[in-house]
Amino acid sequence: MHSEENIKSLIRKYISGRYTPEELEEIREFIAKPDSQQLFDEVLEEQGTGLVPEDDIDQPHLDDKLKLFYQKLQQQTPDEVSEPDSAPRILSIFKIRYLRHAAIWTVFVLGAALYGITRFRKLPVKEQIAYHEQVNPLGRRSKIILPDSSEVYLGAGSRLNYPDKFASNTREISLEGEAFFQVTKNPHKPFIIHTGTVQTRVLGTSFKIDAFKNQPISVAVATGKVRVDDVSGNKIKSLAVLVPGQMVTYDNKLAVTSAVITTEVSGWKDALLSFHNRNLKDITSVLERWYNVKILYRKPAIAHQKISVALQADMPLNKIMKVLAATAHFDFIISGQQVNIN
Repeated sequence: MHSEENIKSLIRKYISGRYTPEELEEIREFIAKPDSQQLFDEVLEEQGTGLVPEDDIDQPHLDDKLKLFYQKLQQQTPDEVSEPDSAPRILSIFKIRYLRHAAIWTVFVLGAALYGITRFRKLPVKEQIAYHEQVNPLGRRSKIILPDSSEVYLGAGSRLNYPDKFASNTREISLEGEAFFQVTKNPHKPFIIHTGTVQTRVLGTSFKIDAFKNQPISVAVATGKVRVDDVSGNKIKSLAVLVPGQMVTYDNKLAVTSAVITTEVSGWKDALLSFHNRNLKDITSVLERWYNVKILYRKPAIAHQKISVALQADMPLNKIMKVLAATAHFDFIISGQQVNIN
C-alpha cells in the first residue's frame, strides 16, 4: 500500500518524464482510483506555489494536440486564454488552473493508457493449453492415446492428467494410481510422469508405475531406460536408473531396487497379474480394485499366507477366486459385491 506522498512522487516522476516501466505500471493502477485526480491536482498546485521546482516538470509527448493546448496555456497571461479561431475572453485564475490541470490530467491518463496498450501489444500471446483428466472407478480400466501417440493403460481406481498438446521441450503428465506406459521415442523431448513427490523420466520405453495414496511407489521397466527421482526437497534426489528387468520401490525415503520379469511387467496391460511369494491379503487388495468388490477374511491367519500365482484378470471373479482357493486352500462365498473367505 503506497502512502499519499509516495503516489505524489510517482506523479512528479511521470510529469518530468523520469520514470521506470515498473513505476508507470503503478501509475496506471493509481489513475483507476476515484481520488486519483485530486492528488494529481495537488501536485500541480504544489508546483504553482513553489513546493515543486518548475524546471523539473516537462510536458509529456504522447498526444500532439493536447501538448499544443498545454503549451498555449503556458504562454498566456494569468488573465486570459486564447482558443484557436475564437475571440479572446477573460477567464479567472481559477478557471485557468482548472483548464491547465484538466489538460495535463488528460495527457497523464492518455499517456499511461497508451503505454499499457503498446506494452500489451509487445507481449507474446501465451497459448492456452487444455488439460484432460481420466478417472477410472474401481472395476474399470482404460487405454489413453496421448498427443505424441504414446499409450497409457490406466488401471482401476486410478487418475491420469495430461495436456491436449505437449510443450516444445518436454512431455509431462501426472498419475495417481497404476498404469502401464508405452512411450513414443523422442530423444529431444523427455517424457516425465509426476506421482506426488516422485518423478519418472524417460525418452522412449515401456514400464509400469504404481503410485496409490499412502502406499509405496514402484516403477518397473519392461524396455528402455528409466530415471526415477525424488523432487520433494530443494535438490533432486536420484532414486534409481532402471533398465529392463529392474524395479524400484520407494517408501519412507528408502528406495529398494529389485529384479522383475519383463514379460510380467508388460503383461499387466493385458490383464495378466503375476504375484511371487506375496501375502494373500496383498493379492486380494489388487482384486478389490480390479473387480470393485470387498474381500473379507473370517480367519485373519489366511490373509498372511504367502503364495505365488498368475491370474488372468479379465476372467469372471468366481473363476479367479477358484484359482486362489485351490492355491491357498480356502473356501469362499460371493454375495453381490462382497467375497467372504473362510
